[in-house]
Amino acid sequence: MRRLHLQLYVAIIGTLVAFVVAGMGVWHYFSAPRGAIWGVETASGLSAHLLTAPDTPDQERAIVDALAAQVHASVRLLGADGVAEYSRGRLPELDAQQLSRHGWTFTRDGAVFNQSMSDGRRIVVYPYRRLLMHGLHVGLILVAIAATLALITYPVTRRLTARLGRLEEGVRRFGGGDLAARVRVEGRDEVASLASSFNDSAARIETLVRSHQLLLANCSHELRTPLARIRMAIEKLSGADASAHAELTRNIAELDALIGEMLLASRLDAAQKLERAEPVDLLALVAEEASYYDREVIGEAVIVNGDAGLLRRLVRNLLENARVHGGGATTVRLERSLTAARIVVEDAGPGVADPDRTRIFEPFQRATSPAGGAAATGAGLGLSIVRQIAAAHRGQVEYEPRVGGGSRFVVTLPSAWR
Repeated sequence: MRRLHLQLYVAIIGTLVAFVVAGMGVWHYFSAPRGAIWGVETASGLSAHLLTAPDTPDQERAIVDALAAQVHASVRLLGADGVAEYSRGRLPELDAQQLSRHGWTFTRDGAVFNQSMSDGRRIVVYPYRRLLMHGLHVGLILVAIAATLALITYPVTRRLTARLGRLEEGVRRFGGGDLAARVRVEGRDEVASLASSFNDSAARIETLVRSHQLLLANCSHELRTPLARIRMAIEKLSGADASAHAELTRNIAELDALIGEMLLASRLDAAQKLERAEPVDLLALVAEEASYYDREVIGEAVIVNGDAGLLRRLVRNLLENARVHGGGATTVRLERSLTAARIVVEDAGPGVADPDRTRIFEPFQRATSPAGGAAATGAGLGLSIVRQIAAAHRGQVEYEPRVGGGSRFVVTLPSAWR
């Protein structure tokens, strides 16, 4: 991706280059030849006027020398008979016809100016440089100006786009879930106005989300009070149908578990970071949870930094998901590498259909069977909580189809072992 400050800088440099080329072209084709011609003609006419006055030979030579130095040319003073009286520099060979012509004569070696004098003598001027190169020094001046402007404009464009880069970073952090992300407002231009608008919008969104999370947590917490009273009332009932009593008890337990999951999901969603983190023996933790499901764990010991309670819930949800949807876990394995630990839970159930594999970690999503059957049972928060716990530990969870049929869930966590 091309950086914005480089695009702006290239645009400015391109403008300067176009300006230099256009300026040199205008000077080259219009100003330079005419200016040079006028300078040679004026200096030569003035010298001719001075030479017609009664001067000594030394004064005449001084005038010729001054003319040669002024117009950067070779100069020759010819007598009325065409014989050179004094020369400064070397001139090309000219025939009698060229010498007799007043004004400019163009030869293969360049342009020659012939200035007649009132006493019959002539001054012949041959510039060292071609007239068309007269504007070279002007071009060099323009190039120097352009280079100076290029050096000055780079930090200006970099500073402008650096603010846009910081704004982009703030938007990325906010979009990644950091609701407290804000950007610094710098200056009083449109970029500063954009940064201020982003901060205001982010503050309003954060307030709304926090209010929603608080409302969900409070509602979930308050629901447990009437549930406790209903449970106590059922226990006091006498003579009730045993099957009806068992069904009510099961429904209340399921509702209580759902409320517990909602509370945990809300707490994880509202938390900016783990409340506590300590070294955890992941192999021992996974083995302890797997023992409740009569499963053995294969793998090597590995230490991770995290919340032991949340990690237990992560493993428990994976094992419970395998029990409910896959008839129980067939394999529980712990793998490790130099930088990560992997918890692998496999089952031999029907698996998850392709369209549902990216949705099963969303809250309240229930996958259908591969054959398109009815929705599976469950509240739909178990795998969502697994993903939240993994993300809180700077890890991730993925679903993979199991070889031979079934599901394979892989949780990757950064390890802390040496």
